Amino acid sequence: MDEKTLSNLTLSSWAATVWSKELRGVPLQPQEASLAWCMKQHNEWRPFWNSLGSSEADNQRGTNILVHIYNDASVKLQLESKNPPEIFELFQVLRGKGFPDINALHALAYVMQEQSWNAKNAGASFDTAQYVERAKQYVENVIAHPEILRSQRLP
Repeated sequence: MDEKTLSNLTLSSWAATVWSKELRGVPLQPQEASLAWCMKQHNEWRPFWNSLGSSEADNQRGTNILVHIYNDASVKLQLESKNPPEIFELFQVLRGKGFPDINALHALAYVMQEQSWNAKNAGASFDTAQYVERAKQYVENVIAHPEILRSQRLP
């Protein structure tokens, strides 16, 4: 997908387009396929996915869900490309400790969201090295205290 097309889309409109294509069985580009896969992992939000593009989806909770799913999809793309390789390795460590794929992905997406938010608030660029270091720390913490993943659910 080219940059001009992406810049004309909102979080909601792009997710709505991807969800519609997924439901119709239309072939997806890699970014779209990652987003659709992540959307399908959240069956509890299926009514929200189906309402994308309507005013029903345009609220703070909807924004929170979209930020969550876009972080999931970003990590999914990182895992598929093994870039950064340390994120893929951390995912494998979590899986090796018995964490389901979606929980391992959520642990890494939590760090991505945290680091993105910190960069935004500081007016700085996203720092991949800092993200990887924080992810290493967080994965160690999740392994020691798996209950923290359950406490990160959206209200």
